Amino acid sequence: MREKRLFLLIFLLCFFCTLSFSQTDIRFDDHFTDETMRVDYFQTGDAHELFFSIDQIYRQDGWAGNPENLIDRSNSGMYFLKVYSISSNKLIYSRGFATIFGEYCTTDPAHKGIKKTFHQTLLVPFPKSPVLFVIEGRDSSQQNLLRPVFSTVVDPTDVNIIHHTPCPDNRVFTLIENGHPHDKVDLLFAAEGYTDQDAEKFQKDMARLTKVLFSTEPFKSQKQRFNVRGVFRASSESGVDQPHKGIFRNTAVSASFNALDLPRYLLIDDNKALRDMASSAPYDTVIVIADSERYGGGGIYNDYTMTTVDHKRSEEVFMHEFGHGFGNLADEYFTSIVSYNEFYPPGIEPHEPNITALLDTDHIKWGHLLTPGIPIPTPWGQEEMEHLREERDATLAELQSKIENLKQNQTDSEEVKALQDKIEETKKSFRDQIEQIREKYQSLYKGKIGIFEGAGYTPKGLYRSEVRVGMFYQGSYGKVSEEALLKQILDLSR
Repeated sequence: MREKRLFLLIFLLCFFCTLSFSQTDIRFDDHFTDETMRVDYFQTGDAHELFFSIDQIYRQDGWAGNPENLIDRSNSGMYFLKVYSISSNKLIYSRGFATIFGEYCTTDPAHKGIKKTFHQTLLVPFPKSPVLFVIEGRDSSQQNLLRPVFSTVVDPTDVNIIHHTPCPDNRVFTLIENGHPHDKVDLLFAAEGYTDQDAEKFQKDMARLTKVLFSTEPFKSQKQRFNVRGVFRASSESGVDQPHKGIFRNTAVSASFNALDLPRYLLIDDNKALRDMASSAPYDTVIVIADSERYGGGGIYNDYTMTTVDHKRSEEVFMHEFGHGFGNLADEYFTSIVSYNEFYPPGIEPHEPNITALLDTDHIKWGHLLTPGIPIPTPWGQEEMEHLREERDATLAELQSKIENLKQNQTDSEEVKALQDKIEETKKSFRDQIEQIREKYQSLYKGKIGIFEGAGYTPKGLYRSEVRVGMFYQGSYGKVSEEALLKQILDLSR
């Protein structure tokens, strides 16, 4: 009996090892040519319904990805693309990604049933034979598990696939070249809102942001793994659209502030134009830089990163948004105004690597990085500060009420002024007390990795890894985010 059990154990072990091997040992040349299949598609819907439709499929020269790493095992991304060989039913390519629709469906208009359509692009190595093209999405009713939301068969011999030739008006600049696109992470800067005479400025802006990127870990120590290029297409007018100011510009990719009705959110409105521009050079990720002095930007995982270049905080914005676009890093702040409603549903673990719902204290995402002995969760004065804020607000409301009563009774203005001075003194007193608490915990936990409540747009129920607030803060991503970014770098290079 013991011998039979041993034989069964060996058989099962061999079976699962063979299964695992069959999914990981995928030879690029067996399934793909060294070309790119660009799939443009539409994503339409609201908070309740979702529809996909193929717009156009293109065949482009060269594949920029790592041919030795075709399967994305990160489980990171709002959606997942999976490509299966029709002849073998074998998964031959996958990659996590996000879309602007995934954000839109959490907004008030989407919950009211207002449908919108967004144009998107996915890139895959060009298959040699027919494939099943599958998009999976997160199901919040099933603990964020992935489930198929769209599938279609793609035949690489289809006569409707366009053999794409880049526009000769696009100018490509190479800033860093460390090797073949297969071997390196290929970054591509795309110009937006630069007129024909601004080509030199675009190159300088690209070089400046690249310098900032490679002065920061993990990019600093991994610089040799990158190629950096820029593609320039002249815009008819400078700048970008600013709807709240009644400013609209004729530009290369139609970038606009006020994306999702958030004034600082800057995204493009012409994805097809961007992908046509980007086809002029190999790329793993695109960074759109806009010739504007206004504060703003955006970053969508494995889609693109966007920033303006001439605001005093543009470099900081670029690094923050690149964390979203390149590494699927979540926002760690929880006080700023956003357009989303319950972007992270309670009781569900986020897929992003740098925040957690702390549903299982025995299996924390960054448990291997935790500072030994640190409390879980880690107190950082949040409740103390909140108590002071509540006390401050009550005191200020009482003082303001007294002022209103005095004004109604036409009391001497000196008494009113005394209360107004009292209000300013009260604000300063509470501000100083709150800052003392903040400094106390900042000092206590500086450089330490813990589980600090407050992240992902909510002060309760989501946690970040450091006491500081911000996915990119004072020139650093922090250890947890650095590790996630490094994994992405290693996956895309060899």
